[in-house]
Amino acid sequence: MNYYIFPTANAVVVHFQDKKVFSAINCDGQKKLFSYMEKNKIIFWHFSFIRGLQYFFCGIVALLNAFLLSFDVCSAKKTKKEEEKPFLIKNLLILIAVFGFAVFYSAMILGYLPARFGFLLVGFKARAIYRNLVVLAFRILFFYLTILLLRIVPGVCEFLRFNRASCEKKQIFALNFLNFLVFVFILDMIVLTLVGIGFGFWFNLAFHFAILLVCIGVGFEILFVLDKVKFLQNLAYITIWTVFCKPTTTHIETVQIALGEMNLLMSQKGRELMNEENLAFSVVYNEVKNRLSAAGVNDKSEADWLIATVLGKNRAEIKLISSVTEKQYQEIMKATTRRAKGESIDNIFGYTEFYGLRFDVNKKVLTPRMETEILVEQVIKASLDYKQPQILDLGTGSGAIAIAIAKNTNADVTAVDISKAALLTAQANAKKNDVKVEFFHSNLFDGLKRKKKFDIIVSNPPYIPTDDIKKLDKNVRECDPLLALDGGADGLEFYRNIIPLSTKRLNPGGMLWFEVGKGQAAAVRKMLRENGFESIKTIKDYNKIERIVCGKFR
Repeated sequence: MNYYIFPTANAVVVHFQDKKVFSAINCDGQKKLFSYMEKNKIIFWHFSFIRGLQYFFCGIVALLNAFLLSFDVCSAKKTKKEEEKPFLIKNLLILIAVFGFAVFYSAMILGYLPARFGFLLVGFKARAIYRNLVVLAFRILFFYLTILLLRIVPGVCEFLRFNRASCEKKQIFALNFLNFLVFVFILDMIVLTLVGIGFGFWFNLAFHFAILLVCIGVGFEILFVLDKVKFLQNLAYITIWTVFCKPTTTHIETVQIALGEMNLLMSQKGRELMNEENLAFSVVYNEVKNRLSAAGVNDKSEADWLIATVLGKNRAEIKLISSVTEKQYQEIMKATTRRAKGESIDNIFGYTEFYGLRFDVNKKVLTPRMETEILVEQVIKASLDYKQPQILDLGTGSGAIAIAIAKNTNADVTAVDISKAALLTAQANAKKNDVKVEFFHSNLFDGLKRKKKFDIIVSNPPYIPTDDIKKLDKNVRECDPLLALDGGADGLEFYRNIIPLSTKRLNPGGMLWFEVGKGQAAAVRKMLRENGFESIKTIKDYNKIERIVCGKFR
């Protein structure tokens, strides 16, 4: 879906259907957000030419409204008496003054002077078409010089930065509203200059207005094609550079907050509309992500985990939150600061959330990662193919995989680990989550009964190459046990051990599921094939990395 974004010098307003989201930066550098609804009917959007007229006139109104909304964002709180004053009149007078100056400037610099230069250079006796071409060249030159001069003005530059940030993902590029205005203006200027008709003031006025309407409709259709056809998009740079300035992170964040809130408004029926008094969750979420990213914590799940843990919710539930209290905000920021300094989430809280369940974690077990939820989800789906599945979790650690599977299936789940300390943590987590899992102290299959077989074996074994451990994030090196990280020289040692042994522990048609490290999927698939597995498949994680590998044993 295409959202329409209208920038100001300190804010953006995102429009979609009858919903609007306003996101701004006040004079203290704080982000402000509120949302509202307007009765709005788009009736001509599927009609060529006419839709351009609608976009032009509705867009001008939307742009003016955006400025009116942003005028007061930096002002101090008004007294009751001041609030009663019609401050809107003052803002309208400013807009009228600016509009009047623009009209005068256009008439003189883009109208009178180019015409004078054209007559001086070509003369009255030259053919009209030659003279008009010279006048046109001067008008376009003066127009571009005017744009360059305006870009020096700080307020204008901020305006153009917000405009560029709104096109960061090229949702609307050529049809960016400011570019549309410039394109129509130049198109109109070209047509009027080349035609050069003069039959009196009122006729000229009516003719110019008619040409403007035609240029609006035609201009929209041209840009519409450029936006739809990717290889033609770069042609828009003929005019689009005039309305773009390189945005800072703040400009991009402000737009992202507005887009994020609009996405939530569109996806959640009955979502609370934000007013200026609320502390919008979209603003808080964005601030947490950016603080963590600036500290080198680039895992997208970290912000979700941190906020969810502070608020006592799971990660799915926080997407339904519209606002937070000041107290919750302060708690979230304290936890964010500690995480940005290198503390792990489990150290900060003493527990973590995984697959909707809460797990105690410590330095004796690996903290379960978000991508491992994909492994659990796939095993739960696969278990439906068995009447009473027997499932084994190799190297259970905190018990996260085994417990999440046991909680969500009717399977008999067994879990083993070589670490007695890890097993104690896993057993405590199973009791807290009220599930039955059989735990055994075992080096892989050694501690299990020889004839015991399973329908599914799942494992998230250590897969970090030994030499790469020292390159890991300090938080991982200091908080996660080395035993749960070191996968041997190439990171594949445990897969070489588990795969051949699993063939004696799987029932016919049984499945072996692994989580693997980046770049290891191909090697693990090869090992599975060489050991008689078929129907081998790979599943990518949230970052498009091949993370899960499985095969069926025949």
